[in-house]
Formats: sequence, structure tokens, C-alpha cells
Amino acid sequence: MLKRRPEPLYLAAIALFIFITLLTGILNNAGWIHTIDQQVIAAVTQFHPVTFKPLLILITSLGNPASLVLLTMAFAVVLLLKRYRYAALFAASMGALMSLVNVGIKHWVRRPRPFIADPQIRALVHAGGFSFPSGHSSGTMIFYGTMILLAWALLKRQSAKWLITCLASGMILLTGYSRIFVRVHYPTDVFAGFSLGFALLMVSWWYFSPYLTNRVAKQSKKQTVKK
Repeated sequence: MLKRRPEPLYLAAIALFIFITLLTGILNNAGWIHTIDQQVIAAVTQFHPVTFKPLLILITSLGNPASLVLLTMAFAVVLLLKRYRYAALFAASMGALMSLVNVGIKHWVRRPRPFIADPQIRALVHAGGFSFPSGHSSGTMIFYGTMILLAWALLKRQSAKWLITCLASGMILLTGYSRIFVRVHYPTDVFAGFSLGFALLMVSWWYFSPYLTNRVAKQSKKQTVKK
């Protein structure tokens, strides 16, 4: 019988609470939502390095749905070639589910993007549809978060685990920052995308992790027997 640890569900509950709090604030046009957005935007505007602009636009483009689909497919194929079937299913299913959830919430909340709400704002990249939550933020949280979890579950070298964790975490944070930088999302859109993506990631990890753990344990036993 598969044993599932409860910790991922606790983390998912915390992340979901944060998302619901932000969602409630948006739906009720709460003043604290505007305060958070204004303060974070002011900080991003103050730290506005022109030399980083091409890099941030590149990073934000890597978070586009089409880019994430290609990256996820490539990642899943690599896992299949390595015979990690459950890991490949975990990676592929997460991206598809997150896309459906994100689109559904966007069309329910229907929050206009910053440059739509205020025509004086000039977006640095093209963006259509609604603003809340940030699909780039939730998508990158899912994709790079999956890479982190699988690295710790499947790899043996600690240096490789930490390298992937640092690089993937950096991409998650930079993608969120870039969406504010290019003026197509409010900070609360980004925070909501992160929290929603993390909640879904943890629930899925709670379900899939026993299968991955069993797979790694069996491989270790085979290697021990061969020696």
C-alpha cells in the first residue's frame, strides 16, 4: 500500500489560502489590493535597469504558453527515455491542468490588464486576455517547480540537486518580476499565479511522489544486487 506524506497537502492549503485571499480582494475591489500593487510597482519602477530590458523580455517570452508547452513536452520525452514514466506523466499532466484552471479563473474574474485599465501605461510586450491570475507565473511555478521536485527525487548528486534548485527558483522569480516590469500584470496577479501554481503542484506531488519513490527504491535494489 502506498504511503503518502501529509506535508505537501499542508503547503498546498497555505498556498490556496493566499490565493483565495487575493481572489477575494480582487473581486471586492479591496483597498489593500491597490496598496500592494502600487507599492510593488513603485519598487520595480525605481529599480528599472535599462540594460536588463532585453533579458527580462526574453525571460517573459519563455513563460509564454507555447514556450512552456514545448519545454514541458521536451522534458517529458527526456523522462520517458530515462524510463521514468510516472515522472513524465507528472510533468505533462501538471502543465495541461494548470492551463485549464488558469483560463477558467481568468474568464470568471475578468480583471483588465494594467494598460487596459490605464491607457497611459505602455506595455513592453504584447498581451491579450485578462490579467488575474498571471498565467506566466503559475505556468513557470509548475514547470520549474516540477524540475526541482524531480531533481530531489531522482538525482543522487547533491551538487546537481542544488544547482537545478537555484536555477529553477531564479527563473520562477525572474518570470514574475518580468511580468510586472513589462507592465502587463499587476503584482497581485503574479502573487496569485505563484500561489495557485504552487498549491496545484503540491497536491499533484502528494499523489505522484510514492510512485517515484518506489521506482527509485527498486533501481537502488537492482544496483545493489548487481554489485
